[in-house]
Amino acid sequence: MVAALVVGIGLIAGFELVRQERINAAFAVAITLAGWAGIATLLLGRQIQIAHALSLRDPLTGLPNRALLNDRIEQALARSRRTEEPFALLVVDLDGFKGVNDVRGHEAGNQVLRTIGRRLESVVRATDTVARVGGDEFVVVSLGTATDDEAAALVGRMRQSLRRPYGVDGGHVEIDASIGWALFPQDGLEPADLIARADGQMYATKRDSSQEDALPYLRSVDRGVIRDFESALERGQIVVHYQPIVDVRSGAVRAAEALVRRAHPDRLVTPSEFIPHVEQTPLVKALTLAVADDALRRIEEWEQVGHSLDVAVNVPYRLVDDPELVEEIADLLDRTGVDPARLTLEVVPSGPGAGSELDPFVVKRLRGLGVRMSLDDLGRAASVAAIRTLPLDQVKIDAMFLHDVGRGGRSDAIVRSLVELAHRLGLETVAEGVESRLAWEAAAALGCDYAQGFFLGHPMPAGRLAEWLAGTWPVITTGG
Repeated sequence: MVAALVVGIGLIAGFELVRQERINAAFAVAITLAGWAGIATLLLGRQIQIAHALSLRDPLTGLPNRALLNDRIEQALARSRRTEEPFALLVVDLDGFKGVNDVRGHEAGNQVLRTIGRRLESVVRATDTVARVGGDEFVVVSLGTATDDEAAALVGRMRQSLRRPYGVDGGHVEIDASIGWALFPQDGLEPADLIARADGQMYATKRDSSQEDALPYLRSVDRGVIRDFESALERGQIVVHYQPIVDVRSGAVRAAEALVRRAHPDRLVTPSEFIPHVEQTPLVKALTLAVADDALRRIEEWEQVGHSLDVAVNVPYRLVDDPELVEEIADLLDRTGVDPARLTLEVVPSGPGAGSELDPFVVKRLRGLGVRMSLDDLGRAASVAAIRTLPLDQVKIDAMFLHDVGRGGRSDAIVRSLVELAHRLGLETVAEGVESRLAWEAAAALGCDYAQGFFLGHPMPAGRLAEWLAGTWPVITTGG
């Protein structure tokens, strides 16, 4: 009996143990399932957070997109209203970027855009925001930027960073930018007002090249033209002709402007056929230096046969504060030994980047070389912006005003006003496009210092110019 009871108790205990183990196992399974469910929930939550964060980022550059930018602007406004600390909003629109896609391809363009994003972020503070809001448009929110001078200084740093060459597809490309800004609170109290103000300033900068100047640059870059010109530059098939610049008072030739041509077997290709394309690529720098090299050597050659002429070389506006160009010109001057004052850099205020802010330190270095600076196309919209910022010695009055001058009409009044403006600024004046005796005499009567045009002399090779000078003095007088 006792034995049976013991056996029974043992069986009951055994069943209880099994039941408890099953309960424990079930509990363990439940715990495990709950754990996996929790992990899954956490992972799902994390994925949702990542997806949300990605929805606020530009997929190509990783920069904030327009949605996140709007949030950052609102945060900046709330902060500024609370602390009364100002901030700046800057709109950056790339110049010449379309040419990268056209010539190098879209993958190269994407690579450049990613680099541009990194460069912009390297210039601003860590607390600032750089956003990509369009194909080639960026917006920067700069906290603590309080004045136009501070904003202009930031713009200069941004443009200097952006204009460094980009290595892509086994070659190099260059990009410039038009940048406008607005300051809170003086330029607007709401995001829409600030963006409109910055956009307006940016587009005004672009329009400084004037519509007729801008048209060639609005066309697509022709890949064939670029490749052909690159080959011509390597093979020495670029030639430079020189057009005399004449002293209005004496009729003597004082200088010559270097004008580039592309030599084909059957003809000379004029600049209008290739410059609008070349000027949007790094080739324009190589071309500028090649022409400057030729011009400095011609000064020495002309000197040896008794003709003392200065030379003027065209320089695109966006290269004026290019530190590499400045050092290359310094090397050319050292190598040739030519007096720097004999070289005039004729700034062309049109094309990519025209009218934008310039790096004052690089411009100062350029002026420190001792070269002279002239502004081309005075009277067009682009020149109005450039005359404020460039340290000039001379201006050239645009040819369109000289075509109709000498009849007492509006062109006479405009030329007279431009001459007076230049002289008040202490600048010499050159009348361009003098193609008739009437225009020549009008240029003299209206106070121009120098003149240039087909009536006085066509562009010609350097050797031909020397021969022409030997039998021509003065070129013409104002009296007969």
